[in-house]
Amino acid sequence: QLKQYQQAIECFDKAIEFNPQYSDAYGNKGYALIELEQYQQAIECFDKAIEFNPQYSNAYSNKGYALNKLEQYQQAVKCFDTAIELDPLFPNHYFHQDPRHT
Repeated sequence: QLKQYQQAIECFDKAIEFNPQYSDAYGNKGYALIELEQYQQAIECFDKAIEFNPQYSNAYSNKGYALNKLEQYQQAVKCFDTAIELDPLFPNHYFHQDPRHT
């Protein structure tokens, strides 16, 4: 893996500029921001992704992960619960919920 997260963020920003409602671009940008430990900015991206696609379970799960990192545990649990409700078969939702993996 190249781990070129800053370059990826720039690409996602261009995609968002082209299509401001592109939920996947916000979700992927949020993930890149998590990798850079910019959790609050990541949460803002996940919120935008969810705004444009309320069924985006991975955005809820990743938002929960970022909230855990910020020690906002109650909000994190709500995000994980929503992610699991939307897609109960996706294992990352359960993995992120486990505090041993944050």
